[in-house]
Amino acid sequence: MKYKSTLFYILLFIFSISLYGCSTDKSELNEISLVVGMGIDKMSSDNSFVVTLEIINPNSTKDGNNGLKKENNSIIQTSTGNSIFDAIQNFSKNSSALLDFSHAKVIILSKELCESQSGVSEVMDYLNRNRQIRSTNWILISNKPAKEILKGKILNEASISNGINTMMSLFERSGSIVPMTINNFIIESKKESNSAFAPVIDIEKSKDSTAPRITVEKMAIFKNNRLIGILTSEESKNFFWMADYTKGHTDIFPLKSAKNNINITASVFKQSTQIIPHLTEEGFNMEIRCKGSAFIEQAENIDISPEDVSRFEYAIESVLKDELNKLITKSQKNLDTDFIGFSTKIYNNYPKKWFNIKKNWDKIFPNMKYEISFEIKLTNIGIIKDPVMRNEEETTK
Repeated sequence: MKYKSTLFYILLFIFSISLYGCSTDKSELNEISLVVGMGIDKMSSDNSFVVTLEIINPNSTKDGNNGLKKENNSIIQTSTGNSIFDAIQNFSKNSSALLDFSHAKVIILSKELCESQSGVSEVMDYLNRNRQIRSTNWILISNKPAKEILKGKILNEASISNGINTMMSLFERSGSIVPMTINNFIIESKKESNSAFAPVIDIEKSKDSTAPRITVEKMAIFKNNRLIGILTSEESKNFFWMADYTKGHTDIFPLKSAKNNINITASVFKQSTQIIPHLTEEGFNMEIRCKGSAFIEQAENIDISPEDVSRFEYAIESVLKDELNKLITKSQKNLDTDFIGFSTKIYNNYPKKWFNIKKNWDKIFPNMKYEISFEIKLTNIGIIKDPVMRNEEETTK
């Protein structure tokens, strides 16, 4: 009986401590600011950093469906400092709440910052060292000041950072733009080419609405941690063929049918890409093998014969080959940056040979020869063999 009584008081003591701990944690939650997005700008006048945070609004009210309202669900705060750490520390001058970055989704870096002499070296060092910031956060480059992006709006999204996160997740599954996390950006920058890439985010005025809209249509190219160029929308759309960790798809329009010269739209989905280095007496040359599947999205008033299938496949392959050739030519002749990854493939397959040519790579790469091949298969021909509707010329025959 004595032991049972002692055990009872011990359990009661432990239970009371746990209740105290829970109540303490509960009160501390009211003193925490949950950061969901961060923008970083750099002032050219004094090299100071401007950090903008999107913070979940603790005063957000709920609607009748027990969900947060789609408006005023976040607040934007800005701070300046001599370094990123200093700027973040200065947030405490205007607020007693403790900043929590563990829920952050996106990091937006301004173009001006990325083009500065030090580039993104200091930024990436800070992001990599901060234990609260996850390496899976998305990195995006802004044509405008980063704080302007975070002050924007995305339709049906209470938080712009959550909206951008959704966009990047969709791109990751099968998009025309290659999304980039902090971890992948660092990995790319440490490869043999010393290059990296990230999506470009921008705000454009919409013709259909008074509110500006967020767009992600281009890719930014880095060399030695500094922004050196931005691909066009068309070049960016075809870049996913050269990225190792993305699937991606692109739309091709127009394709010409065998009859009446009618336009056809096709969606092409990447299945695989192999970049194979070959060592010859003259040096290295590259073989690029791309495989994918295609779906006809729109074909007006035509019957698709087996001959048409072969013709469409060849036409798609020709278009993709031409576009990818333009992209590689730009990397060699315009940007002089191996962001397509030739050097990494040579290192992986011929490590000893790579060390012999590494010092002269900047001279070798612009003149390196390559061969591109595409293998595209149309996979949805059997769904609709005949046209849904016929035009007047066909019905009178």
